[in-house]
Amino acid sequence: MRVLPLLASAVALVGMAIPAHADSDDDAFLAALNKAGITYQNPDRAIKAGQKVCDLANSGTTQLDIVRDVHELNPAFTTAKAALFVQTAASVYCPERLSTDDGGTNPNTAAG
Repeated sequence: MRVLPLLASAVALVGMAIPAHADSDDDAFLAALNKAGITYQNPDRAIKAGQKVCDLANSGTTQLDIVRDVHELNPAFTTAKAALFVQTAASVYCPERLSTDDGGTNPNTAAG
């Protein structure tokens, strides 16, 4: 499953969005990115991309597919850096979606 268009449209929409006041989750996400050494040019876009990771995970997209698409949309990211971004986003915005198996979805929360 390719989610590239969904992530790309989210990034494009973020560029036109009015900056919103960051909440504590957003602050925690940016702090976690900084601690992990993941750089970003626009905090609002980074936040929206992190939230989109969870939107995709909640819709059934596997973590592996999300990592692949984050990597493709951010050529400067290694695959490991893209995986770290996805893991960081999930740990802040949707910890119940963190992968606990090799399939890339949490079997305890996946629809079945």
